[in-house]
Amino acid sequence: MTATLALLLASCGGEAPSPNIVIVVMDTVRADYTGPGGADGEQLTPALNELAGEGTVFTRTWANAPWTVPSHASMFSGLLPSTHGCNGRHFRFLSEEPTFAELLSRSGYRTAAFFSNPWLSDRLTGMLRGFDERLVESGGGTSILAEVDQGGSRTVANIASWLTERKDQRPFLMFVNLLEPHLPFHPPDDYRREYLSDIPADYVVTTSMAHRLNAGLADETSMDFERIGRMYGGDVNTADRYLAEIIRLLKEHGLYEDAVIVVTSDHGENLGDHGYMDHQFGVFATLIDVPLVVRAPALLPPGERDDPVMLTDVYDTVLDVAGIEGGPDTPHSRSLLAKPAEAARPQIAEYTGANPELVRHLRSINPAHDTARQEVAFAKVRVDSLEYTVGTDGSERLFNLNTDPRRESNLATVEPTVAAALFELLPAIRRGESVEVEIDEEMREWLRSLGYMQ
Repeated sequence: MTATLALLLASCGGEAPSPNIVIVVMDTVRADYTGPGGADGEQLTPALNELAGEGTVFTRTWANAPWTVPSHASMFSGLLPSTHGCNGRHFRFLSEEPTFAELLSRSGYRTAAFFSNPWLSDRLTGMLRGFDERLVESGGGTSILAEVDQGGSRTVANIASWLTERKDQRPFLMFVNLLEPHLPFHPPDDYRREYLSDIPADYVVTTSMAHRLNAGLADETSMDFERIGRMYGGDVNTADRYLAEIIRLLKEHGLYEDAVIVVTSDHGENLGDHGYMDHQFGVFATLIDVPLVVRAPALLPPGERDDPVMLTDVYDTVLDVAGIEGGPDTPHSRSLLAKPAEAARPQIAEYTGANPELVRHLRSINPAHDTARQEVAFAKVRVDSLEYTVGTDGSERLFNLNTDPRRESNLATVEPTVAAALFELLPAIRRGESVEVEIDEEMREWLRSLGYMQ
């Protein structure tokens, strides 16, 4: 049943209208830096923690890719990166399959996106098709460090205005991306005074610090990763504050109680893990283990679920909430409103290798640096406790997480039959062909401030 028909029925005393749907992506937040993921929720994510107390926490959620573009494309389409084809070498989202925003818009929903992440813009990716309204805040990164803001405050202000001016009583789909936890890390002064008073007030974790580490110009002895992690945690808290504001606005407008609210992240972050900073160069757990909290009154019982979940599942879940049937075939997406998935459901993450421009930059700042391992593509699958990763460099890693949670004993050569069976569950692994994308200077500067281009 479409949302329009539901509204007509409701006006005649029939079935209740479809609920409003709010999806908040706290960009670059790894699961273990949130209260639901085991961190100090009162310090880092009190708003998410409170929402989790009212909703369902999915403790075993994977992003399907380790960075913004392919991960959002998977969320919006229900497709794996190897299927939708949107990656670090091919930015444009060209899949012919409809996004959930397109299907909801056709079914009578009002659709709006609020963001300050350049990768979501029409100029770069065309990722937000189906959103009838797109309110983007340009800037971010080092260009507005004095404001301690990567667009979040203005994004929330846009949401406030939109809700206040909203006259259309159709149900709405609201998508929000909060960029604050992305490099550079620069928490606001009040957080620094309370939790980071031992760190100089002018200390900022910059994108250039990450590039130096990734280019082999720094190592663990020359970088204080404990301090870097605390600074990152401060920016996670900033995103959580904006989440609290969004929830406050929904309550203020009488929209909170019946709304379905999904809060997650598109990927995590390496903070010296595996010798890297940022969110490239692999499908490490630090990059693909993400938080997921769903508050769906009367549709999903509150509590914790540990069944295997992927961000592709957001797609079928949104369609299910909206009552839309007969969508495209999405074999790697399933509604979270359904009964929990079997433990043996495969979870899949893919990475086509680093953007060539990023690799060129690492070489330019350290000509002696061998970038070969940073150009490798990876695919990863987990089935129950078995986790298998394969790379285009011929590498294979197989771990039993029940007996080896720290991933210290590679079983790929010990259990070749198991490795081969898991390999068969993965789509074809490839680096992908680079496609030239014309990027104007304003957009290039925006991406440069976030560390993607130089």
